[in-house]
Amino acid sequence: MANLTRHESRQAAFQVLFALEKDPQSNKIDDLYEIVLNGKQFDDYLPRLVNGVLGSKADLDEKISSHLAEGWAINRINKADLVILRLAIYELTAVEATPYKVAIDEAIELAKTFADEDDRKFVNGVLKHFARDEKTA
Repeated sequence: MANLTRHESRQAAFQVLFALEKDPQSNKIDDLYEIVLNGKQFDDYLPRLVNGVLGSKADLDEKISSHLAEGWAINRINKADLVILRLAIYELTAVEATPYKVAIDEAIELAKTFADEDDRKFVNGVLKHFARDEKTA
């Protein structure tokens, strides 16, 4: 049986992180993997994403906050968008092999799948602003 693709790993990571965002007291990550993947095999990329985002949530949220429009606070972002942004910024800052274009395109795909058109535009705007600032830093 083949392992998940990177795209499928991102989708599964989103689902696991979103479930944990809704129930922060849950310590059942392995159970969530089973539910989300329904027995599919996965390599170390999925837990790397999940554990990486969970372990650096405060830093990721700070980076997101600094790239929001004036007057916006992170607590105004819906949970799906917040998880998508955390995943993308984690990949952009901590996973060396992920090009900016790929991380942003994948985040937009997650927004298309798990959110709506306005969310897709919001995620795209925040990430393009982040990527522009990071490239010039």
